[in-house]
Amino acid sequence: MLRALADCNNFYASCERALNPALEGVPVIVLSNNDGCVVARSSEAKALGIPMGAPFFQVRRLCETHGVHVASSNFAVYGDFSARVMEVLAEQARDIEVYSIDEAFLGFPDMPDAEAEALGRRIREEVRARTGIGVSIGLAPTLLLCKLANELAKGDRASGGVRVIPSDPAARLALTRPLAVDRLWGVGPGLASRLRSHGIVTVADLAEAEPARLRSFAGVVGERLALEARGVPCRDLVEEAAPRRSILSSRSFGHPVTDRAELEEALAYHAAQAARKLREDGLVASELVGFARTNKHRPDEPQRRAEAAVRLDPPTQDARRLAAAAAQALAGFWEPGFRWKKAGVFLLGLSPADRSQPMLPGLGAGESEARRRLMTAMDALNAKLGRDVVRLASTGLERAWKGKSERLTELSTTDAERLPVAKADGPRLPRTRIRFHE
Repeated sequence: MLRALADCNNFYASCERALNPALEGVPVIVLSNNDGCVVARSSEAKALGIPMGAPFFQVRRLCETHGVHVASSNFAVYGDFSARVMEVLAEQARDIEVYSIDEAFLGFPDMPDAEAEALGRRIREEVRARTGIGVSIGLAPTLLLCKLANELAKGDRASGGVRVIPSDPAARLALTRPLAVDRLWGVGPGLASRLRSHGIVTVADLAEAEPARLRSFAGVVGERLALEARGVPCRDLVEEAAPRRSILSSRSFGHPVTDRAELEEALAYHAAQAARKLREDGLVASELVGFARTNKHRPDEPQRRAEAAVRLDPPTQDARRLAAAAAQALAGFWEPGFRWKKAGVFLLGLSPADRSQPMLPGLGAGESEARRRLMTAMDALNAKLGRDVVRLASTGLERAWKGKSERLTELSTTDAERLPVAKADGPRLPRTRIRFHE
């Protein structure tokens, strides 16, 4: 079986460009929730030396000097683009494992290397044409080598975004002979140091090592890495995602929250968001943990990390019950005198909604059918009219506590009022000239 890894290039920045093609060639960065740190960079922004994770205030001057387009993160839009990309990939492959929001492993019948490369190029062109997102594709006999091939494709412009690890063992060893072993997925600094101390310096060295010898100092992990580097698959694609074990909804506040009612509103909002995820996955929760944190970067202020758990009997996916549980959790840890920076809820004890039962079997009724129908109607209206059009009053209207998104792109693929409009023969926006440091 031939395997492939399709990885979207600079995904969040690419989504911003897909919404606004005038940004092509312009350096782009995307900020985290609350416009705090850099979480995505285009290639041009990387070339300017803007580091990943840098607080925006530290790079603001650099961005202004070089005309960097700065966008607030819009995860609803990025999730929509991800779904579109995965849909195209699923049409092209025999098997697919969605690995993350911007990565998927694909499975194909075995074929010659030249055909595999042509296949990768066709997939890449199809994704670009239908979504506007560029992807790099690495093809190989194993998932480990797919990851390596994908990195090689990204680092070599001449590859055109597609790289195939040869199926012939001799050719594969020749290709991997110059590549350091720590370039492999799963080989961190500690394992790389151990491997080097035993004379395994390159990927080819790992592939040629005796499995029994590897197991003696690198364990089963090292042995499996060696087999995968040799072209022997140790893991198949997983098309069915494992069921969720927990759900988290949490965000930092746009300003420190000191008012109990405002904190309760934020917790109700996160409980409702977590409830929506439950319903999307057909699950119910038997426990809610509400929490709040102060700003650890302000040592001059009183610090606290507070949380409280509430059992849910019967288990539920009802946003109203979960919002009420969040208020109950807040009552368990609320204390005045703190400036809260972040809050959220965890949902635990998840189980399929069609097989749930009360926490004490035989002693309590299950979730009422009326509650289920109400949530179904609310979801249907929001799907038709736009997310959060119908919502709980307890989640607030103005939501002054919400994080800053001062640079949010006006266009959207998830809001009917903000859809992009394509115009033929329209004027092109001038591109910003990038000035690099000497």
